Amino acid sequence: MVQSNYTFKIVIGGAGGVGKTTLLHRYLHNVFLSDTALTVGVAFLSKEIVRDGTRAMLSLWDLGGQDRFRFLQPSYCAGAKAAIVFFDMTRLDTATQVKEWVAMFRAHASPNIPIILGGTKLDLVNLRMMDSVNEYARELVEQFGLSSYITTSARTGENVDEIFNCIADMLLLQANQARALVMTSIE
Repeated sequence: MVQSNYTFKIVIGGAGGVGKTTLLHRYLHNVFLSDTALTVGVAFLSKEIVRDGTRAMLSLWDLGGQDRFRFLQPSYCAGAKAAIVFFDMTRLDTATQVKEWVAMFRAHASPNIPIILGGTKLDLVNLRMMDSVNEYARELVEQFGLSSYITTSARTGENVDEIFNCIADMLLLQANQARALVMTSIE
């Protein structure tokens, strides 16, 4: 039985070319696009999900990763309940922007916003590289107090649903705890 309806705004950032738009297309349509256009400013997407009997609408804001769109991005963060920052696991230099994205999300959405670090292009990472990539990502999670780290592949679909389910589960837990607190204070 479906119990409640929620809408959660989730902002998605990361350096240009890391595969954010391709990954979102895989999540929404279960299709891999090998060639996507540059996201100009922001793209608005949504998906309704049901988790543990609760219906939620995920409002996904895909922020363009190019530097020329930086001045617009803070205004897009207002009202966000969670964020995902992606980096390309085959190009660790894209992870150097994680700090900037985290700072922006915390300054313009909420200081306590849950943020997941997502590694993209898992299918292109060789086993020799995997340990060092994961170690680096775990250091970023610890350094910036991120909620989780999940590796993904838009090409194969690996962990694509899982990263969004993880963030949805965190948000539903928060919403249910807030609802319980309100109900307790009313009694």
